Amino acid sequence: MLQLIDAPNIRRARTILEVLLPGYLIASLLIGWAARRRFRAANSYLNATRSLPSGIVVLSYVAANCGAFEVIALSAVAAQYGVVAFHFYLIGAIPAILFSALRFLPLYRTLLIRSMPQLLEMRYGPQMRLLNACVVASSLLLLAGVSLFAVAQFLEVAAGWSFVTGASTTATVVLAYILLGGLRATIYNEILQLTVVLLGLVPIGSLSVRYLLANTRTNHLVLGHLWMGLPTASVTSPFDVLGLIVGLGFVLGFGYWCTDFVLMQRAFTTRTELAAQQVPLWSGFAKLFFALLVVCPGLVAARLFTQLGTTARYEQAIPLLMQSAYGPVMLSIGCTALAASLLSGVAANVAAFASIWTEDIYRTRLRPGRREEHYLFVSRCAIVFAATLAVFDSSITFYFSSIMEQVQLIFTIFGTPLWAIFLLA
Repeated sequence: MLQLIDAPNIRRARTILEVLLPGYLIASLLIGWAARRRFRAANSYLNATRSLPSGIVVLSYVAANCGAFEVIALSAVAAQYGVVAFHFYLIGAIPAILFSALRFLPLYRTLLIRSMPQLLEMRYGPQMRLLNACVVASSLLLLAGVSLFAVAQFLEVAAGWSFVTGASTTATVVLAYILLGGLRATIYNEILQLTVVLLGLVPIGSLSVRYLLANTRTNHLVLGHLWMGLPTASVTSPFDVLGLIVGLGFVLGFGYWCTDFVLMQRAFTTRTELAAQQVPLWSGFAKLFFALLVVCPGLVAARLFTQLGTTARYEQAIPLLMQSAYGPVMLSIGCTALAASLLSGVAANVAAFASIWTEDIYRTRLRPGRREEHYLFVSRCAIVFAATLAVFDSSITFYFSSIMEQVQLIFTIFGTPLWAIFLLA
């Protein structure tokens, strides 16, 4: 049974965090240095196509979509709405993962596609490839800004850094290790991030599962069936059966797992067709495990902290639970885990923007037929541009009531139409 302890010594936790955070940033730079090599082609620098072992790709694939956004956002959904949050995994992820593994990835690999816009070029022509590349590049820049905003806000609360200091420092670290190692450095840093996230979340997830099981047996509390109380279709209810199956499961779920540029970019790095298919399948098992680490703490926080939804936002469910259940050392590790995950999100979007700009816009439409050294230089300029712009457009998030409001708006505007176009193709 979960036994909450008194609030830990925040000052001691912050002191430990002030050591762990710079240590993590230095480790990220060292990984970028270790991943550096003499790149002869822009594709090997930006995409690392067919060059990485499947185990590395699976871990990177999981890390790319199991970050702090998911931890904070879906634990908030669980705290606010209950076990219905599991549908974001069971309906919103698993069916689309299976379809991506069995249908989309074999198609992409058979056609020797190195990026998502290439498929649209084969179906609709070069103009559609350019349009799609511009749209995706714009969304990646916006998402990089959101991720950087989240990092800066978190560092302001947890470590006492100012917003400008946090944003500029993390952007500089991201810029440095991507310039050094390209996508390889990004992928290996994602694995480091995933390791740190698991260190910070597994203890709180385990305690939460035990707490729920113990209270269900002793107090006869009903966790609730996943579909219990949901209307078939409703314009006023936050969740309904039709919306979950069609909206979340088919439109958003398939649109994300089958067309997301960052995920596909990682799947393309595997060496064989079989390995490419196995990447999302193994990730599906990881998602089911991750559901327990995210949803169960949200359910526990809703029972223990009555201020959620009143004086505290639901996004504070995980931080509140960590502050109450962790001592100073584990609290600092948990905070480092969230910061690491958010930092990895910035890097993934910056690297993806550089790839799509160089390979799908600049090389194909603006300056075709140049030497590889030229495209390598352009790709590095694109990385600098994306990291710099992320610092400035991170301030846009101040105009939204929550981070998830902006993220959902970005995916609704850019992601859903893209999925419809891919289905027609």
